[in-house]
Amino acid sequence: MAKSAKQVTGKAPTDDTQDKKKSKKKSSSMCMGMMFRSAIKRISREVSPDNNIMLTNNSIQVLCAIAYDFVDTVAELGGEMARKVGKQTVGSDDIISAFEIILKGELRKLAIREVHTALAKSQVKPRGK
Repeated sequence: MAKSAKQVTGKAPTDDTQDKKKSKKKSSSMCMGMMFRSAIKRISREVSPDNNIMLTNNSIQVLCAIAYDFVDTVAELGGEMARKVGKQTVGSDDIISAFEIILKGELRKLAIREVHTALAKSQVKPRGK
Protein backbone atom coordinates (compact mmCIF):
# COMPACT_ATOMS: atom_id res chain seq x y z
CA MET A 1 0.00 0.00 0.00
CA ALA A 2 1.21 3.44 -0.85
CA LYS A 3 1.06 6.20 1.72
CA SER A 4 -0.91 9.28 0.82
CA ALA A 5 0.90 12.61 0.51
CA LYS A 6 -0.93 14.09 3.47
CA GLN A 7 -0.86 12.16 6.70
CA VAL A 8 -3.76 12.37 9.09
CA THR A 9 -2.59 13.70 12.43
CA GLY A 10 -5.96 14.15 14.07
CA LYS A 11 -6.03 17.89 13.46
CA ALA A 12 -8.17 19.91 11.10
CA PRO A 13 -6.59 20.40 7.70
CA THR A 14 -4.80 23.68 7.26
CA ASP A 15 -5.31 25.90 4.28
CA ASP A 16 -2.13 27.14 2.62
CA THR A 17 -3.82 30.40 1.64
CA GLN A 18 -4.39 31.29 5.31
CA ASP A 19 -0.67 31.37 5.94
CA LYS A 20 -0.10 33.74 3.04
CA LYS A 21 -2.86 36.12 4.15
CA LYS A 22 -1.38 36.70 7.60
CA SER A 23 -0.12 40.23 7.79
CA LYS A 24 2.90 41.37 9.70
CA LYS A 25 2.24 42.97 13.04
CA LYS A 26 2.83 46.67 13.05
CA SER A 27 5.34 47.77 15.60
CA SER A 28 3.28 49.60 18.16
CA SER A 29 4.56 52.59 20.04
CA MET A 30 2.14 51.74 22.84
CA CYS A 31 4.63 49.37 24.41
CA MET A 32 7.10 52.26 24.58
CA GLY A 33 4.69 54.23 26.78
CA MET A 34 3.37 56.56 24.07
CA MET A 35 -0.25 55.73 24.86
CA PHE A 36 -0.71 59.07 26.61
CA ARG A 37 0.34 61.11 23.57
CA SER A 38 -3.15 62.34 22.65
CA ALA A 39 -3.99 63.18 26.26
CA ILE A 40 -0.79 65.20 26.62
CA LYS A 41 -1.49 67.09 23.41
CA ARG A 42 -5.07 67.80 24.51
CA ILE A 43 -3.90 69.08 27.89
CA SER A 44 -1.31 71.33 26.26
CA ARG A 45 -4.05 72.79 24.04
CA GLU A 46 -6.23 73.40 27.12
CA VAL A 47 -3.39 75.08 28.98
CA SER A 48 -2.43 77.28 26.05
CA PRO A 49 -5.38 77.76 23.66
CA ASP A 50 -3.47 80.22 21.47
CA ASN A 51 -0.69 77.65 20.83
CA ASN A 52 2.08 79.50 22.66
CA ILE A 53 3.41 76.17 23.94
CA MET A 54 4.84 73.87 21.30
CA LEU A 55 5.84 70.37 22.37
CA THR A 56 8.61 68.55 20.55
CA ASN A 57 8.56 64.81 19.99
CA ASN A 58 11.19 64.31 22.68
CA SER A 59 9.26 66.33 25.25
CA ILE A 60 6.09 64.34 24.49
CA GLN A 61 8.06 61.10 24.92
CA VAL A 62 9.36 62.25 28.31
CA LEU A 63 5.88 63.28 29.48
CA CYS A 64 4.43 59.98 28.22
CA ALA A 65 7.11 58.05 30.11
CA ILE A 66 6.33 59.96 33.30
CA ALA A 67 2.58 59.32 32.93
CA TYR A 68 3.15 55.64 32.10
CA ASP A 69 5.42 55.19 35.11
CA PHE A 70 2.92 56.88 37.42
CA VAL A 71 -0.02 54.81 36.19
CA ASP A 72 2.08 51.64 36.42
CA THR A 73 3.08 52.45 40.01
CA VAL A 74 -0.52 53.12 41.04
CA ALA A 75 -1.68 49.89 39.38
CA GLU A 76 1.03 47.81 41.05
CA LEU A 77 0.31 49.29 44.46
CA GLY A 78 -3.45 48.86 44.01
CA GLY A 79 -2.95 45.24 42.97
CA GLU A 80 -0.72 44.61 45.95
CA MET A 81 -3.35 46.05 48.29
CA ALA A 82 -6.07 43.89 46.74
CA ARG A 83 -3.87 40.80 47.13
CA LYS A 84 -3.22 41.56 50.80
CA VAL A 85 -6.95 41.71 51.47
CA GLY A 86 -7.49 38.50 49.50
CA LYS A 87 -9.37 39.96 46.54
CA GLN A 88 -8.67 39.00 42.94
CA THR A 89 -9.93 42.26 41.45
CA VAL A 90 -8.62 45.74 42.03
CA GLY A 91 -11.42 48.02 43.15
CA SER A 92 -11.76 51.77 43.32
CA ASP A 93 -10.97 51.78 47.03
CA ASP A 94 -7.62 50.09 46.28
CA ILE A 95 -6.80 52.72 43.66
CA ILE A 96 -7.75 55.55 46.04
CA SER A 97 -5.56 54.02 48.74
CA ALA A 98 -2.68 53.79 46.26
CA PHE A 99 -3.08 57.49 45.43
CA GLU A 100 -3.11 58.31 49.15
CA ILE A 101 0.16 56.43 49.67
CA ILE A 102 2.01 57.78 46.64
CA LEU A 103 0.96 61.44 46.60
CA LYS A 104 1.46 64.10 49.22
CA GLY A 105 -0.30 67.32 50.21
CA GLU A 106 -2.50 69.29 47.86
CA LEU A 107 -1.80 66.98 44.93
CA ARG A 108 -3.21 64.07 46.94
CA LYS A 109 -6.44 65.96 47.64
CA LEU A 110 -6.81 66.98 44.01
CA ALA A 111 -6.15 63.45 42.70
CA ILE A 112 -8.61 61.84 45.10
CA ARG A 113 -11.25 64.42 44.20
CA GLU A 114 -10.71 63.64 40.51
CA VAL A 115 -10.98 59.89 41.16
CA HIS A 116 -14.27 60.41 43.01
CA THR A 117 -15.55 62.60 40.15
CA ALA A 118 -14.59 59.97 37.57
CA LEU A 119 -16.29 57.26 39.62
CA ALA A 120 -19.46 59.32 39.93
CA LYS A 121 -19.54 59.88 36.17
CA SER A 122 -18.97 56.20 35.41
CA GLN A 123 -21.66 55.03 37.82
CA VAL A 124 -24.34 57.28 36.36
CA LYS A 125 -25.93 55.22 33.60
CA PRO A 126 -27.77 56.92 30.75
CA ARG A 127 -31.46 56.12 30.47
CA GLY A 128 -32.69 53.76 27.75
CA LYS A 129 -33.97 55.08 24.44
